[in-house]
Amino acid sequence: MSLQSSPRKSKKKTLVILSTILLLALAGAIAVPRYLNAQNTNKIDPSAGETRTVTVGTQDIRKVISGSGQIVTGDEETLTLDEDKTVDEVLVAVGEAVKTGQALVTYTNGTELDSTCNGVVGTIAISDSSASSTGNGSNSGNAAADDTITIQSTDTLVTQLSVNETDLQNLKIDQAAEITINALTDTTYTGKVSKISETGTYANGSSTFTVTITLDKTENVKIGMSTDVEIVTASVTSAVAVPIEAVSGSGDKAVVTVVKSDGTTSAVSVKLGLANDAYVQITSGVVAGDTIQYTVKTSAASGNAGGFGGFGSGGTGMQGMGENMPERSGNSGNQPSRANQAQ
Repeated sequence: MSLQSSPRKSKKKTLVILSTILLLALAGAIAVPRYLNAQNTNKIDPSAGETRTVTVGTQDIRKVISGSGQIVTGDEETLTLDEDKTVDEVLVAVGEAVKTGQALVTYTNGTELDSTCNGVVGTIAISDSSASSTGNGSNSGNAAADDTITIQSTDTLVTQLSVNETDLQNLKIDQAAEITINALTDTTYTGKVSKISETGTYANGSSTFTVTITLDKTENVKIGMSTDVEIVTASVTSAVAVPIEAVSGSGDKAVVTVVKSDGTTSAVSVKLGLANDAYVQITSGVVAGDTIQYTVKTSAASGNAGGFGGFGSGGTGMQGMGENMPERSGNSGNQPSRANQAQ
């Protein structure tokens, strides 16, 4: 006799299999999102920053006004021809280098007009009637009263740059300057502020003023060479300094986070002094050897490496730091700026 499965048992077995499949599917539906969430928690939070711990040190800090210019003469000599004499020959041409005592013009009576300085001939303004006459005793060959030769002296050379009106308050006569001549990069020249123009040139909503720097030495320097100039308006040596990102707040509320010996941290009020693009002087609150901690935002968080913002990238104010913040240098007028230096 053959055996046949009971319809009830087959149906029950099918239900068990279906139930098992449903339970597995439900468990998967719950587990997968949890797994994905767990994976997401391991990703870097784009709002997080980089925490840095550093030891406070000392360094030299300078505030400078920088700009570009060109070498020009600091002393142009105008030599007037003798109107009682007749010009025989002009011995030089515009652009020619001359030395002190060199003959520039000879007269028909055997005398000559000599250069009074080392330099370059700038202009020659001698009328045709001043040339030697072929007439019999005519005075038409005498030099005219306005016949001149100009010599651009190379004994005194200067460079000129445009400075924004907001920087004038920081400029003084005799302030030291460093001059880099682009054609002579192996040598850094020094000089001093010798003139600040009394009138400015207005353009694009602000005015610029011409500042003249007289070079201390002029060896190998030629008129027309391009220059980069830094005028030192303030400086401090061996200053207690911290990164600008380490300072929070402004004015009387400026603070830094100090790490104590037990590893805990506390906010300490500080007074600020001179600053450049990277560091700010601390005149009280922390000393060299203290350990401080600060956070610098990553590029993912801010789009730019940041931290303590507000020092800006131009002008003389520390933007965002309040009116009691120290000043730093920036661009003067329309000239390209260079960063302040911490040495």
